[in-house]
Amino acid sequence: MRFTLLAALVMLAVGVAAQTGFFERFATPMAVNVIAANPRPTPSGPVVLDAGPGGHFFVDAAVAGRSVRFMVDTGASLVVLSAETARRLDIRPTAADFSGVSRTANGTVRFAPVRLADIRVGAIRIMGVDAAVLPDGASDTDLLGMSFLGRLGGFRSDGRTMVLAP
Repeated sequence: MRFTLLAALVMLAVGVAAQTGFFERFATPMAVNVIAANPRPTPSGPVVLDAGPGGHFFVDAAVAGRSVRFMVDTGASLVVLSAETARRLDIRPTAADFSGVSRTANGTVRFAPVRLADIRVGAIRIMGVDAAVLPDGASDTDLLGMSFLGRLGGFRSDGRTMVLAP
């Protein structure tokens, strides 16, 4: 008897939740944490990226006019440059410049905070972007983080494509 009553209450709760749209919140695609691909050209509107292998989004961007391949990462607070990329961009922090500390899945890493003149992705250009330069050996992947993405008109992803709005 108790089992039947409990089963009836569970079914009632599930029915009410379904009627009120409770489950839709969990079914809606969310922006992936790590976003990969080359931008499809659009004249002056949004930039559309196609997911690459592993579902990551990569984009070829210009930093102060020089080409940089970024992995889009909505979980990164800042744009992140490897030491090698920073050198290609003539950014050469001294040991004393590595004053920032970040906790990552791989542990704690020091970084040198910098401000990039601009980053251009397709027709989108954002000026004065805060970034972090990592020390040699910390990473060879450059990340397009929220210090760029958060200044866009918006961005969204369904897991297969990502749209960056100016």
